[in-house]
Amino acid sequence: MAKKKGEKYECEECGMVILVEDPCGCEECDLICCGEPMKPVKAAKAKAKPKAKAKPKPKTKPKAKK
Repeated sequence: MAKKKGEKYECEECGMVILVEDPCGCEECDLICCGEPMKPVKAAKAKAKPKAKAKPKPKTKPKAKK
C-alpha cells in the first residue's frame, strides 16, 4: 500500500503515531511497530469553531459633581 503525504498511522500496541511527510513512492510499503503493521488513523471529525466571546464594555469614569 503506497503512503501519501499527510496520512497518519498508529500502532495498536503502544499508541505511537506516524505522520507521512515525505512518501517513499514504493508500490508496496508497510510501517511496522511492535512487530505488527501500523493501522491508518481515520480523520477526526472537524470540530466546530468556538464562538468569539463578546468584548467587555469599557468602564466609564463617574462624572465629577460640580
